Amino acid sequence: MKKKLLIELFIYIVIVVIGFILIFTYKPKHKPIDIPADYKVARSENSVFVSIKQ
Repeated sequence: MKKKLLIELFIYIVIVVIGFILIFTYKPKHKPIDIPADYKVARSENSVFVSIKQ
């Protein structure tokens, strides 16, 4: 029983270590947001509204 708990604890530690490595080494790709010329962007204090000219 004790051996099974140690194996389970070791597996959890390995998963946590791999998670920390992935968190600190992940570099997301930055994609620019392209807004076409026919969109009208109106900004207010708390939000941004995008309307389409038709």
